[in-house]
Amino acid sequence: MGITTVIAGAMLVGASPATAQDGFFHSPVFVAQPGAIHPFSAGASTEFNARFVTAIPLSIDRTTLVGIIQWTPFADNGAGGRANAPAFVYGPVVNVLNGKYASFDVDGLFAYGQAATGNSDYTHKFLVEGDVSLKLGGLMNAKSNWNSLSAYAMLAYVVSGLPTGVESRDRMVLLSGLSLPLAPWKK
Repeated sequence: MGITTVIAGAMLVGASPATAQDGFFHSPVFVAQPGAIHPFSAGASTEFNARFVTAIPLSIDRTTLVGIIQWTPFADNGAGGRANAPAFVYGPVVNVLNGKYASFDVDGLFAYGQAATGNSDYTHKFLVEGDVSLKLGGLMNAKSNWNSLSAYAMLAYVVSGLPTGVESRDRMVLLSGLSLPLAPWKK
């Protein structure tokens, strides 16, 4: 049993009292984030990225715990096959700025995903990320849960888990797209 399994289990067990707003974990939010992923490495192509996020606000001010499943369903691995294995990303997100129409978050995330090289198909990575959101729902004055609709741009830097000798720019990835609220759906 790996650390990813233990942490994922703890997130699921810890989320069970999520209905109690005075507990450590608050009610989870589920979001679909279709978009694009663009690595900055030479020769890399921009790909469609499918992401599904579970965000659990914590009683720690401005802090949310996220669990994300993401994959690039149409990505080519360069050898005639597909590089479309899913990745599981998890960790804390800290809101730094939260305005009426935009927000900025800083994340320290762990990723369990497809390995670039080596003996294993999967590997653990640690990355830091800066996220900017434009609150489209607020700009449109939406009255339903569409008020949570937003456009995002996330710049991620992979700190560890890549083969040695990887240059700095090859560690950076830009994700962009829409955040579509799935649940809870407000009445």
